[in-house]
Amino acid sequence: MSETENRLAMTACDPARVLIVDDEAQIRKLFTTILSLGLPETKVDVACNGLEAVKAFKEGHHAVLLMDLKMPEMDGLQAFMTIRDICTAENRQMPSVIFCTGFVPPETVHEVVRAGTLHSILHKPVKSEQIISAVRSKLGMK
Repeated sequence: MSETENRLAMTACDPARVLIVDDEAQIRKLFTTILSLGLPETKVDVACNGLEAVKAFKEGHHAVLLMDLKMPEMDGLQAFMTIRDICTAENRQMPSVIFCTGFVPPETVHEVVRAGTLHSILHKPVKSEQIISAVRSKLGMK
């Protein structure tokens, strides 16, 4: 492959990695347990805010991000936009983002979700089966 082809080749997400992003430690622990039991073949990483999510994504290039919206430091929407910009600039595949919130999401989030099937929203409180099903779907699992 030529150098030009290498630069044009998109770097794929790691289909065995999921990133949970939430500022509440109990939710991170609960979601990690749910996904670890429901998808034992998947590596689950965690971040407690948007800044940590961006850093973790740069290192792990997770296929799915389960992202809270309201967080300190950098909220979920800002993290999403930063990750989208990184993927564009570095020719990386965009991960699926499942926004998970207990609040009414801003219209911008609804626009992102309506733009295609890559991203979605789950409303807290959310059941274990919903989390597993949503992540499985985004990973292309049955």
